[in-house]
Amino acid sequence: MAQQNTGCGTGCGSLLALLGLGFVLAYWHLFLIAAVLVAAIAAVVYSVLLYNQQQLKQLMLQVERRLRHDPCMVQQRFGAIDSISVAGDLYNPRIDVVCRTVEPGSHDGHAGVISTSLSPPVERSRLRAASGVASWLQSAGISLLDDLSVEAKAVRAAMACIKEQQWTTDALTKLAGLMTALLDTLKKAEGNELLESAIPQLQQALVAFEAEEHKLRQAHTSAAEMLRKLNDFLSVPASIRPILNFDFDQLYDPQRFSALEQSFSEVVLLNDAFRQLCGDPHT
Repeated sequence: MAQQNTGCGTGCGSLLALLGLGFVLAYWHLFLIAAVLVAAIAAVVYSVLLYNQQQLKQLMLQVERRLRHDPCMVQQRFGAIDSISVAGDLYNPRIDVVCRTVEPGSHDGHAGVISTSLSPPVERSRLRAASGVASWLQSAGISLLDDLSVEAKAVRAAMACIKEQQWTTDALTKLAGLMTALLDTLKKAEGNELLESAIPQLQQALVAFEAEEHKLRQAHTSAAEMLRKLNDFLSVPASIRPILNFDFDQLYDPQRFSALEQSFSEVVLLNDAFRQLCGDPHT
């Protein structure tokens, strides 16, 4: 009995397979058309999604250009918009907003970083208007500050202080390397007739390096002190801050920082000159 059932099952399976094959052969052109339609629809969907992603990237690039470095408040911290970019894939795009924040009690020139992911709004055209962008960001807990508010002025000044602290730290590190090389050359020049003639110029360069080091340390200290004061100001209750108006230009002069950068560039050029004077093969 079992062998009969097995034989029947095998025969029935073979018969169904033949019937299926015959059906496919009879209507193969319909199956081909269906396959082509599915492939065409998939290609169209992919093209539409790719186009939408490109449009979204262009739109967010415009938004980032408008908002980058604008003061904001995120997760109860004051900061500024650092970047806005499109992430995710074609089917699930997202917008990553990165904010650099003024960390309470931090005076060492380091800003905090908070990254927030948002879903693109259904009506993307609303992002072309400033009010639409503001409400969209607000839904994710990022509040743009009024440019004329004392909070916005304080945040801009704080971010400028952080930038100056970071720059002066890097400049001091580079200058330390230059001074080490200069002092080493001066030691070698003593009693060396090939280098003795350059000792006056090397000594002048050393005086210039030391003066620049003093200037950089002063700028770093001043920026740290101003950042501390701004942190204290931003910690004042919101109900009090509006009456504590101040002049942003008196707090931070961008021309001073530009002059500092120019002065350091001249010192670097001076270093290049003394290396050429000493015949450094690496120049």
